[in-house]
Formats: sequence, C-alpha cells, structure tokens
Amino acid sequence: MPRGRTRFDLPWPSGGLIESTAYESQPRESTVDCQNVRAYEPSTGRSRGGQRAGLVKHADARTADGKVQTLGQVVARTTPANQNEVGARSVVSYAVTNGTVAQFTSSAFTTATNGSSALSSSVPVIFSSQLFGVVYFADGTNEKKWTASTNTVATWSASSGSLPTQGSNKPRLIETWRGRIVCSGISTDPHNWFMSKVGDADDWNYSPTTATRVQAVAGNQSEAGKSSDIINALCPYSDDILLIFGDHSIWQMTGDPAEGGRLDLVTDTIGSTWGRPYCKSPEGTLYFFSNQGGVYSMAPGKTPVNISDQFIAKKLDSYDPDTTLVQMVWSDVERGFYLYLTPLGGGATTNYFFDVRNNSWWPDKFATNGFNPTSVHLFDGDSSSDRTVLLGCQDGYVRKYDWSTPSKNDDGVAIDSYVWAGPIQLQNKPKIMLTEMQAALDTGSNDVAFSVYAAESAQAAKASSAKFTGSFSSGRNKSERRRATGHNIFVKLGNSTSNQTFSYEYLNIGLSSFSGPRSRQW
Repeated sequence: MPRGRTRFDLPWPSGGLIESTAYESQPRESTVDCQNVRAYEPSTGRSRGGQRAGLVKHADARTADGKVQTLGQVVARTTPANQNEVGARSVVSYAVTNGTVAQFTSSAFTTATNGSSALSSSVPVIFSSQLFGVVYFADGTNEKKWTASTNTVATWSASSGSLPTQGSNKPRLIETWRGRIVCSGISTDPHNWFMSKVGDADDWNYSPTTATRVQAVAGNQSEAGKSSDIINALCPYSDDILLIFGDHSIWQMTGDPAEGGRLDLVTDTIGSTWGRPYCKSPEGTLYFFSNQGGVYSMAPGKTPVNISDQFIAKKLDSYDPDTTLVQMVWSDVERGFYLYLTPLGGGATTNYFFDVRNNSWWPDKFATNGFNPTSVHLFDGDSSSDRTVLLGCQDGYVRKYDWSTPSKNDDGVAIDSYVWAGPIQLQNKPKIMLTEMQAALDTGSNDVAFSVYAAESAQAAKASSAKFTGSFSSGRNKSERRRATGHNIFVKLGNSTSNQTFSYEYLNIGLSSFSGPRSRQW
C-alpha cells in the first residue's frame, strides 16, 4: 500500500532538450524530447512555456516558383516629411529568386531593371554585401551589382585593376569590412582572399603607381599571405578583426592588410561549414557551426567553446555538409539564435533555436518542407512587427515569425508542438503512484492535450503506451484524478490542432510513495 504522499509543481523544462545523459538521470527542468516549443513568450515578455510563434508570409507575392537565394536590406536617410517624423529612415529590401533580382515590400515584389535572370539560377544560395547603398553579388559566375535607390541591376566592373576571377571562376563568398568589399571562394583559388580599395568597390588595383594604406589588397599580394586552409567563410567581426574560417582551422586578420595587418592562427582543429554558418549577439559573442557538426561560441583572442556537445551532439553530427545548407541568424526578440539545416534536395529536417537566457536548445520542424529556408535575414524594419527574422523559403516565398500576435499556424499549416516533462521520480527511486494533476494555462490559451506514461525505468516509460490521456483548458483546471504507477512517470503536453496554441503556467502533481515519503530529485 502507498505510505507517503507529496505534492509539488512540475515546472516547464526551461533547460530545453538534453540527450547526453542517461534517461534515469535526466537533468532537472530539462526534457528528453520536445518540438516547436519555447521557454520564453515574446508576445508577453514572460518566462513561461508554450508553443513557438508561427510563420506568416512577409509578402503575399513572389518573383518566381523556386528557392530564394538571398535576402537583404539597404537603409537610407531621407528628408523628414513633417514635424511628426524624426529619423526619416528608409528601408529597401531585396531578394534573389532563381537568379532574378527584385525589390520587395510586404505587399509586392518588383523585379529590378535588368534584374530578370541576372544571376545564376543553378546555385542554391547567393551571398551579397552592400557598400554605400549598392549591393554586390557573388554567385561564382556573374559580376553584378544592384542599386537600391533605382532598383537597377548593372554589370559590376573594375574602374582600376581587375575584379577577382580566375578564368570563368568567380567568388562565391562576399562581405564588407573596413569599408572594403571582401571576396573569396573561387573554386580554382580556394586559399586566396581579395579586398577592394577602401570606400571604392570598383577599384581592384593591387599595385597602383603610388602605394597607399587604402589601396586594394589580396592574399597573394600582401605580407599577410593566403590562408593555408581552403576558405569556407568570411566573418567581419569588428572594424579591426576579420575571421577567416577554413575547412579545419580558424584564422584572424587583425588590422588592415594594406597597412601591416597580420593573419594569425586561432585554432587548427576546428573549422566551419561553407557559407555564412555564423551569427553574432549584440554583446559581441560569435556563434558558429563547425566542420565537426557542433555549435561553438567564440570571442576574439579566446578558444572556441562547444555549446551543443552536452545537449544535442548526436543530432548535429548526422548532417551531410555536401547536401545541407547551414545558416544561423540572431533573434533580438527571443534573445537567442536560430540554426537552420536545410536539405538542398527539399527533404524534411529539424532546425534548432538556442535560448541564451536559459542556455537551452529547442528543436523545430515545419510541417511543409517548402518552408525550410535557403536564405535568412534579421530584418530591421521601422515598426515593431517588422523587427523579425525573415526566411527566404524553398518555395519562393519570404516568410517571418509573427511574435506580436502571435500566429498559431505556419502559414496556414498546423504546428505540431509537444514537450515531455519528467521523468518524475523520488529520491532512491521507490515505486510511486501519480494520484492527481491540476493544471493552469494562460487565460487565452487553447486546450493542451496531455498523456501520462509510467514504467519501471525512465527509458521504458518513454517508449511505453500512454496510461491515460486527456486535455487541459485555459485558466485553472479541475483536478485530474486518474492514476498511474511506476518508478518513473512522464507527462507529455502538446497541441497539433490547426489555428491553436498553448501557454503553460503550472502543473501541480500529487504522488503517493510505496516506501514512505522522500524528497523528489527530478
């Protein structure tokens, strides 16, 4: 017969997904499995669990039926229209879909003059970078630029010297650093890097008549030299530091290479995947996806630290770098970053959100594979609803996370969200009986379905059939008094109904012990 009784609130597992421990020793306030949920609610600013915000179309139109290869924006200053306007800030967004360049707003896409099929439609992603209102593209084949003020595409040609090229092979990596356009990623010259003259993206003369500190410079034309490793990514960390990620190494360019800057080895054991597999927090912490499949945090002058190994290492080891596009983007609203692992063949995938507040990982899945992004951008619009992460999706649409409402679907498709709470155990793991559950949800929450699992071991409980199921409704619920017995008990909470979401306040648990009362240890 049961001898001891105890009650406690079962907290939301704000520690996120942790798969590196034994089932029996799952860390307190973490979860063995979850999908499409968060520990923080951006719409209210409260730390409480629930379903993530859904996706909505940022623009109802699209330029073509195909992958969005790049996204970006150009910010300009205009004259205030009246005394009610302060900054007179103008934001112009652009996208490339199937090689076609277009300007877009939330209502329409406008193909640029000379923008139709201006760039390669065969590459999965095209990187771009802007200098003084002009955007320069790197697709490995073409030399094109787009002027935001006129929505016009033109040939990017050198006024002095020659643009980086080797035969028909051109750069596929491009960034802006210290007022220079920086290129790399030529397939037949993969160790080299190239920089335009300071303030002039058209000047590529590495040997002017009079040498200056602002002249164009390249790895094979400077004392800094080429990278000894093939270059996979360029990261302009600060005005004084450019990080060069190799296949299995990281190099730091400190200072301008035209005036004594040097290239120093940071590590020869860790590199990155190809492209822009990194993002940076407002505080200056850099996060990147390594060549070994883990996510690292890094500050200049310090050794990179793996922040995924103790949580989801096995999941991140399974990706294929040749067929998977890795992208990361910081989210100001959610205080964390997204990691997207998009199969270029269009298959299903799991993406991840890292919550900096709680040092926790949260896996996400879109119900429709066409929603997986081939380009991402942290959009800095004027209204609060436009300060969001934009996804250029495989089906050609640009979507965004709707945090302000929030959206209860992914562009009309139901979000399958769930989390496993537990295992519920008592110290020394005696046999226990779940005798009562009383839940409280947000007063505006939709119903949340629950399932209770119990067995002799935590692993067996996770794999077992539910002992009983039911649902909780908004606000404070009446007690649920059905029972389940075992040494380990899980409660799974979730919602998979279209146009519904849920938000969790607490779940009060009543237990009886078969070996006398003990303090809980889950």
